[in-house]
Amino acid sequence: MIRVLLINQNRIPHYRVPVYGHLSRYLNKYGFEFVVVSAGIQPDNPHSIEFQYAEIPLTTWNLSRFIRKQQIDVIISWVDMKYLYLFPMYLIAKGILGKKMIYWGQGRDLLDRDARIKNLAYTTEQALCDAIILYADHLKKYVPCRFHKKVFIANNTLCLSYPGLPSEERENVLAEYGIHTKKNIICMGRMQKRKRLEHLVEALAYMKRPDIGLILVGPDPDGILNKIEGDNIYKLGPIYGVKKFDLLSAADVYCLPGAVGLSIIDAFHCGLPLVTEDGDESAEIMYLRNGVNGFIVQRGNIQEMAQKLMLLLDNKALRQQFSDAAKREIAENGHIDKLCAGFRDALCYVTGQHA
Repeated sequence: MIRVLLINQNRIPHYRVPVYGHLSRYLNKYGFEFVVVSAGIQPDNPHSIEFQYAEIPLTTWNLSRFIRKQQIDVIISWVDMKYLYLFPMYLIAKGILGKKMIYWGQGRDLLDRDARIKNLAYTTEQALCDAIILYADHLKKYVPCRFHKKVFIANNTLCLSYPGLPSEERENVLAEYGIHTKKNIICMGRMQKRKRLEHLVEALAYMKRPDIGLILVGPDPDGILNKIEGDNIYKLGPIYGVKKFDLLSAADVYCLPGAVGLSIIDAFHCGLPLVTEDGDESAEIMYLRNGVNGFIVQRGNIQEMAQKLMLLLDNKALRQQFSDAAKREIAENGHIDKLCAGFRDALCYVTGQHA
């Protein structure tokens, strides 16, 4: 077995725990023994750990000693530029210990794409590593063409097993949270300024529809929701696990004006069309097909956003068409095995194996 170490910066996010478990089982079938090291796991993790895991302080010395003692053959780095051990680790692991190195990420900081020094650091890491795993195919534009031969795509996704909500349970789920509106828009995730929730609230006000509600779900550490008030706005706080998916399935349309992240996978898995604004780039935007499973409207155009939302809410046949397309997109391109195949191909490339 070829031993593969994934260095997860800081703590492992709870959504990554089942991803790593599935990835471990998948790679094992191809002769790769998968190990993850990090500084811990995000608190209140609800998932069982089904992969080899070690928790250590992430320093150059600790990582170098771990690589030697565990006889690691290949190292996958999911480490942001801000961590000072990143490049010393490359020097020791690749230059001194002779290990293969793989970069995993977006290829650039998509929130600060014009930062020259940071971009130079990304290009340097891409030059040093033996293979590059990107979250999405469209991110190849951030990798110099001379490195494209060692680029592999592992569509960024989640490991989901939610079976769906029976239609007869929909009203019960809404009633549990005191939601009385017949048609509902939902936005779920960490409440942040960059998500521009105020545009969504303005769109709801523009509609002037007492039958339409807005459901906001997720932690709000910065108090974003303190400024949001209005009729038929339901601020529910964080909801996790099956209850989260039940609530998504009970809603009608998903709307996130700001950059689309992994929440699109939850929404599409539950059959929710998505409406967002243009101007933001993310890896996960690859799943959104404008006019097929959702809509992309002009940034700041509240009227257009409101019109698209009402179109989906009022046209049941169109909403069902978009819903079916959303489920197909995630079942095909967002399936967890799609991510795993990208890892497998990159590992086969750097080790000279055949997939």
